[in-house]
Amino acid sequence: MRFSVFMLALVLLVGCGYTPGYRLPRGVQSISVPVFRNETIPFRRDIEFELTRAVKREFQLRTDVELVTEEHADAILRGTVIQFREGVLVESADGTIQEQGIGVKVGMRLERVRDQRVLLERVVEDLVSFSVPAGESIEAAVSETVREIARRIIAEMEPWYDESRSSGQVN
Repeated sequence: MRFSVFMLALVLLVGCGYTPGYRLPRGVQSISVPVFRNETIPFRRDIEFELTRAVKREFQLRTDVELVTEEHADAILRGTVIQFREGVLVESADGTIQEQGIGVKVGMRLERVRDQRVLLERVVEDLVSFSVPAGESIEAAVSETVREIARRIIAEMEPWYDESRSSGQVN
């Protein structure tokens, strides 16, 4: 019985034209991801490089997008690290820091090269806590945040791809 229900669901999904994954709009076969800008104040060194690498890795893991240089790209994903915050979340009675947190906010913009049309523009952010007394480091927390933001950047494109397919738009 379960197998029959599964097969029926599969037939319905295939029959309705649903396909998993990401699809590029017409005319876009490749994307360039230049190094993100870093506009953090106070300046947080090297986060832009870490984030750019993470976004490229997520593209390679989760999409069939071809990553190329700007000169060969159909679209360019530009990003800006807007904010990096670090603060104390929990202090003990004697003033010892028990838990800290970091927050990172990133702006992203996907633009088609041939007509400079903005295909997608969003701000994504993530908050992570860590505890030095528990053996956690700020470096590990930053890496975790960067990976999560990269995943969210790629995930932000899914509704855009679905919208362009379902609305019948010719991009």
